Amino acid sequence: PAQSGLLLRQGRYYLNMRVPTELRPLYGKKEICRKSLGTSDRREAVRRVRAAGAKIQNEFDEKSRALDSATLCEISEHEARRLSARWFVELERDSDEWWETQGIYIPLEQLADKLDTVRTDVAVYSGGTESLEADDGSRDLEAFLKREGIECAKDSPAFQKLRPLFRKAWVENLERRIDRLNHKPIRPRDPLFRNLFAHLQIESGQTAITPNEFDPRDPLFRNVPAQSQTHPLKPAITLGELLRLFAKKQAGMILAGTTQKGYASPVRALREFFGENTPIAEITDDKIEELFELLKCAPTNATKRFPGLTLRDAIAAADKRGEQSRLSSKTLEHYFVNITAIFNFAVKKRWMESNPATESFVLKKIARGMEKTRKAMFTVEELNSLFRAPLYTGCEDDEAGFAKPGKNRLRRGRFWVPLLSLFHGFRLNEACQLYTEDVCEEKGVHFFEIRKERADGRKCEKKLKTEQSKRRVPIHSELLRIGFLDFVAERRGDASHPRLFPDLVCGLGGYFSNPFSKWFSRFVRTALGKECKATFHSFRHHFRDALRDAEISTDFAEALGGWGNERRSEEKNYGTGARLQVLREQMEKVKYPALDLSHLAPVQPGAKGAPVCRVRRRPLPPGV
Repeated sequence: PAQSGLLLRQGRYYLNMRVPTELRPLYGKKEICRKSLGTSDRREAVRRVRAAGAKIQNEFDEKSRALDSATLCEISEHEARRLSARWFVELERDSDEWWETQGIYIPLEQLADKLDTVRTDVAVYSGGTESLEADDGSRDLEAFLKREGIECAKDSPAFQKLRPLFRKAWVENLERRIDRLNHKPIRPRDPLFRNLFAHLQIESGQTAITPNEFDPRDPLFRNVPAQSQTHPLKPAITLGELLRLFAKKQAGMILAGTTQKGYASPVRALREFFGENTPIAEITDDKIEELFELLKCAPTNATKRFPGLTLRDAIAAADKRGEQSRLSSKTLEHYFVNITAIFNFAVKKRWMESNPATESFVLKKIARGMEKTRKAMFTVEELNSLFRAPLYTGCEDDEAGFAKPGKNRLRRGRFWVPLLSLFHGFRLNEACQLYTEDVCEEKGVHFFEIRKERADGRKCEKKLKTEQSKRRVPIHSELLRIGFLDFVAERRGDASHPRLFPDLVCGLGGYFSNPFSKWFSRFVRTALGKECKATFHSFRHHFRDALRDAEISTDFAEALGGWGNERRSEEKNYGTGARLQVLREQMEKVKYPALDLSHLAPVQPGAKGAPVCRVRRRPLPPGV
């Protein structure tokens, strides 16, 4: 077969490449760059011409960049729009990739925060507000020009012409990200970018569109597809095939076990309601609405409480028993988000024209007639009662006898974990999975090192919810007063297990939080009665309220609680974070004024009522 750039002359092979028109003055107006390959063997010539051709092409590219940077003091309107179009398509491509790998899996309780973050960025790049300083896009433009090898002074006419275009591109991308987060079709806003999408290739020979009406006859736009030109749909598939392909895609992604588990119930509902063999093209928004009208009547934990029954039969059985417990609006919203993600996958693969689960009125109908409340919280009286239960004042044991008064005051996992979360905002699994080496000291500050690996970098069974969860949290003085460091010292003296709470078992899904959560529900029920609806996660809400009451800044609150922050996208990457001494000062502002824990002060060893701390010996989990 013919090899590009290979020329045979009098039995010898040569590299033969055409010099770009704009570079010919630099090569003495030569049109052809010709170089002997030093061989008459074709196979060897093919090998050499590829390496030589790549070297010459790199030379062309370097000279082109040098030529561009030398002439970029001035730039035409056409070239400015082409560069802004290239950057916008890169933004859209990154947004598409983020959406497919992370965005569609955002838990519903975090969705409002994500939307607020993006809307804040839109306000910043659109001119700012009274409380938000405007960003004119200079940093983004400088980063793009540097990556392209283009030198352009900030006070040059070219830079001044490019800056507003790059700012508009950033705003347009953020607006489209809002569409993605709302599970809506992408709706272009700015006429400058109305025909630009992630699948386009805007290279040096292509152009961006202008605000004028798109005209395919104009050679300026010959390589830009019109908005009406879409990829043809692939052959239709059934719902069963879609669900299997979606599950296969998930298996190849790094997702938290709880995220993957969250799809089980929505997938089961889809299979049962529509049937495996239903073509997905026949699934409409009306059908999705019918499905959720049925799910609104579904009893909680139907598969466990009504094993073997279909969804409709389980509803009938619950009605017959007179049960009032049905799926909450929050659970239904989770179902809706997950089902939307499944059909988004189908649209992305071009098996469907549009997503039948993106209509906002469907989500509104889900919540219609269903009361949506904030997270239930403990009252101060309930907190005092909870921490005066037999587990904290004396019980038979901290296993089956945790609710029976006795003489043993055991200080192990069940004693400490609720206190850790109340005063430090720990997620349940974060507290349960701690190792003794995660309790550290630096310059007189005792702190928790929240991480998913061992101190020496080895992998272990620990898990973190997000990247922002990795943090250092100073230990609150109330825990020090209660005697937490004495407990840690005692655990370090036990070489049989490195975990801080070896008495806490790991669930089948790999999370220590699952068994503890079930036990804590029984603990609350026995201590406070069935009327109390607060859960363990309520402690984290109490901690956030305590931070607000102390008027602790958002930066410190996010650092202490491990909450994510996408605002100030550039600023947040600067520096190494707040010093431990400063974080300790902020942590000490966390107060619960009416909470009385004086009875938890440690008793002197040997005194009457001194705590007994028997630790069960458990086998080490695999890999530890």
